[in-house]
Amino acid sequence: MYPRVLPFSVLLALRFSRVRSPGPPCEPGGGEGRLEVSLEDQRARIEDYCGAQGWQLVEVLTDDGVSGGQRRRLHRLAERVRATGARFVVVYNLDRFARDVAGQLDHMRQFSRRGVELHVVGRGRMEADSAAGFLMAGVEGLMAEHYRPLIGEKTRDALARLKGQGRRVSRHAPYGCRLASDGLHVEPEPQEQAALAWLRALAPGRSLRALAAALAARGILARNGRPFAPMTLARLVTAGPCGQS
Repeated sequence: MYPRVLPFSVLLALRFSRVRSPGPPCEPGGGEGRLEVSLEDQRARIEDYCGAQGWQLVEVLTDDGVSGGQRRRLHRLAERVRATGARFVVVYNLDRFARDVAGQLDHMRQFSRRGVELHVVGRGRMEADSAAGFLMAGVEGLMAEHYRPLIGEKTRDALARLKGQGRRVSRHAPYGCRLASDGLHVEPEPQEQAALAWLRALAPGRSLRALAAALAARGILARNGRPFAPMTLARLVTAGPCGQS
């Protein structure tokens, strides 16, 4: 009977790569020439690795777009390992397992104590029990943790540059604007611009909840047809002409 294996595949840095505009970083042909590996590709590589080892694949966990620094996914992984009785965890790359070196080493030790092995596709088993293994895992973990805030800095810079060019940075135009005919830029939306003018006129002296009620009384609602949420109003009061900060 084959040992059971629980693979764990996590694709990082997805948020910005979904911006469909010519040449942004993280897209094919973008400013940095990077092409992210899709979850489907990662799974295929993991399945090939497990097949080569003669292991039975019992479950796949994916965290599409969840930061590698968030440990809740590691806790969820540990729960599924216990529930399935898996003896192996297979990841596409070590930074898909964690970009938090402390969490990475902690969970590697926990797995080792329970007799669970961590494997990386194309490299084999990773461990932190021996001096050499601890050093290798620690150095890779530090590099991954360093790269996580670096991604954030690059993403913020790229988004700010796109905003400065009047180009969209998400699937939806910000409140007060609509997508231009080229699908890349945004332009003012007259009705929402009028709503923003009312919002700013009514805001002085009112709480956010009172402001939402005053707008609703005039038939000015959010895009979902409901009164504005207080947090949304707080952003729109100080936003630019297209609802952008």
